[in-house]
Amino acid sequence: MSIRWIQDIDLRVDEVGGKAAGLSKLIEWGLAIPAGFVIVDAKKNADAAAIAKYYQSMGSGKVAVRSSALGEDGSDHSFAGLYETVLDVEGEDALFEAINRCVESLDSHRASEYRQNQDSDESSMCVVVQRMVDAQAAGVLFSVDPVSGRHDRLVIDAVAGLGEALVSGDETPDHYEYGIDNFLCYEEFVDSAAILTEQQRLQLVQQARAAVTAAGEALDMEWAFDKQGTLYWLQARPITTVGSDLKELDTPIHPSDVLTRCNIGEMMPGASCPLTFSTTGRAIEYGMQHMHVSYAGRPAITDDWTQVAMCSGKMFLNMSGSAAAGATVLGIDVKSMGLSLCGRIVEELKPPAKRSIFIRLFGMVKMLRYLQTADAVIGDFKRRAAVFQIPVQGSSAELAKVLDESKDFFYEAFAVHLQSSTTSGFASNILQAMISGGQESSPEEEAEAGRLMAGAQDVESAVLVDQLDEIVDEISRHPDAKSCFVEVSPELALHWLRGEGSGISHKFSTFLKRHGHRSYRELCVREVCWSDAPETLVTTMQASVTARLMGNSSSVRPEAADISSLHRGLRWIVPKAHNAVRRREATKSLLVDITNRLKRGYRALGEQLVAENKLDDADLVFFFLHDELMAFVRDAAAPEVRRHWNQHTKMRRRALDFQNRLDFEEVCVGAPEPIDIRNKIHDTDAQLIGRPVSKGIVEARARVAFSVAEAAAIQPGEILVAPITDVGWTPYFSMIAGLVTDVGSAVSHGAVIAREYGLPAIVNTRSGTKIIKTGDMLRLNADTGVVTVL
Repeated sequence: MSIRWIQDIDLRVDEVGGKAAGLSKLIEWGLAIPAGFVIVDAKKNADAAAIAKYYQSMGSGKVAVRSSALGEDGSDHSFAGLYETVLDVEGEDALFEAINRCVESLDSHRASEYRQNQDSDESSMCVVVQRMVDAQAAGVLFSVDPVSGRHDRLVIDAVAGLGEALVSGDETPDHYEYGIDNFLCYEEFVDSAAILTEQQRLQLVQQARAAVTAAGEALDMEWAFDKQGTLYWLQARPITTVGSDLKELDTPIHPSDVLTRCNIGEMMPGASCPLTFSTTGRAIEYGMQHMHVSYAGRPAITDDWTQVAMCSGKMFLNMSGSAAAGATVLGIDVKSMGLSLCGRIVEELKPPAKRSIFIRLFGMVKMLRYLQTADAVIGDFKRRAAVFQIPVQGSSAELAKVLDESKDFFYEAFAVHLQSSTTSGFASNILQAMISGGQESSPEEEAEAGRLMAGAQDVESAVLVDQLDEIVDEISRHPDAKSCFVEVSPELALHWLRGEGSGISHKFSTFLKRHGHRSYRELCVREVCWSDAPETLVTTMQASVTARLMGNSSSVRPEAADISSLHRGLRWIVPKAHNAVRRREATKSLLVDITNRLKRGYRALGEQLVAENKLDDADLVFFFLHDELMAFVRDAAAPEVRRHWNQHTKMRRRALDFQNRLDFEEVCVGAPEPIDIRNKIHDTDAQLIGRPVSKGIVEARARVAFSVAEAAAIQPGEILVAPITDVGWTPYFSMIAGLVTDVGSAVSHGAVIAREYGLPAIVNTRSGTKIIKTGDMLRLNADTGVVTVL
């Protein structure tokens, strides 16, 4: 055992414990702490005379006695609250007793259990003794919001008197949040007056910012103001519960840019891992730039982010970048763009200065040529895609080389699909314009367009639905369906399905051969496809079979609309709109297939890096940007490179959980800011207006689901309310009575499948999942686009 004044500590953190080391760091950063000393490797009843001497040198009086176990308050484990702290200790006998309590807490049951769970074997206790602060106010400060994970928020919680009441939960604190420029973003008082003055809060913020800069990491800090108004810092430790900065990979955004999550939110729901952003996100950007090079006067494809933006892990479309086409192409304007992407005119989106009529007319001709050549481009690409392969065996260097060389083909796949999608959107817009007479469409006119779009034959996503329904129907008729498929785990259900000899097994294998590359969030390179993880598909099939056994048979498909009585223009455009939908869904399936080959290559690379002892976990491969990953494979022989990237990718993975919780307005001007629901005035109106895409009226209970996993709770006959749907949701369409989504368009996945099932569907309600609750009785009127909470 030895004793040191805190200001004289020259030992490492693994010798004095996290708390003592943190106090030493506070002094090093120029912050004031209460005077005190640390007992290194403290023992019960050891060297009382030496301890008494240090205590007397402090002037005796009241002190705080706190544990500083080795490993406590570190970057890997916090041990917060597990070891003993004794406050208001006065007198030598009381001091010795308090020190003994701290030493004994090292071997408490809860501390031992925590160490075992955290794989930590620390077995030495140091004890910090500091002068008690006669506190006027005290509390905690987090340089990163530990709830939202936002690095651009600094959080202060304050109580009157000692901060122990805050830590123990006995008192509710005043709460303050500050932005990166030290402006107050949010405040919440317990009483009518704030506990801290504005000057005290700014003093905390400024000193904490300086400490974080010096520390080079986010900090959890305890503080107190004494009765004279002097600020003392009591503790500083790394925050162990948040990941990397949520905005780390944000793209540059001009203050006047208009961004939206509509459309791209369907393609890329939720937050994107870094590898998805740098592959799929970059490919979308490439495809859109290619489109503008083809007909909108863009000189070349560049590495700039002009069409896609990233903010806090979510991808956005930069409508201002796309609107630039309106300057050089006759027939493209910001109004039609807003209607196409967001289902409404986006007032925030201003038209660009138009070029001469001759330039715009020439641009329109080039655009029509771009649309006309789609079939030839798709045909050529299909032939080359048939032989495109990515190996899944080899050294990390060999796998990385092939993946890097495959980028250009992957980008081209998106360019081809966007060309295909543009023809679909163009035909759909013409159909809608013919119905509405070229004016902004009414809900009834939108519903009529949806009716005419129904019934297209051989649409890939509809074929998927039909084949899956046939398998589910056969399973539900099997005498062992309940005991062998429904009431067992997905793994056992899959085993039964594959071993069943009545032909269902063959149909399931055939289905996977054609559609096994599909999945939920299928353009995310981290998601595993149905072929590689069939249990995920089986889980949704179990819900569908349950519905059949309860008497809810699959929906009757509507017949194609009779167009013989329509005027000549509509009779001409409807078949072309159907063909465009077929083309779009076919190229989407091809795009997903190519993406899946890329996914398998990246997964194989991750597994090989683990085998080569370069990466701790194969999943971490998805938390590199593509170029970072290539450099890591090249430089991973260096131990410091391995240490840095293993730690940093783990922090990014932790950040993804926080990014997934963030929500944004559907249209943002400048850099998008996450919605703070505390500052939102909740809409009390019982009605929501959206875009009707499949006609019909139904009343039923709502089932709100934010993911395919949550959708497993759907009961037959409920109305599904979701942010978006993609192909992973398809098995549930045979169970539901209707569909409501936050975003979407007439040609989005949910709209196409709802029409195939004859389900009333309203998309683009913008706030359906926020206002509607599971169990609400709804009236879904897809003839008028109104959802009513009854």
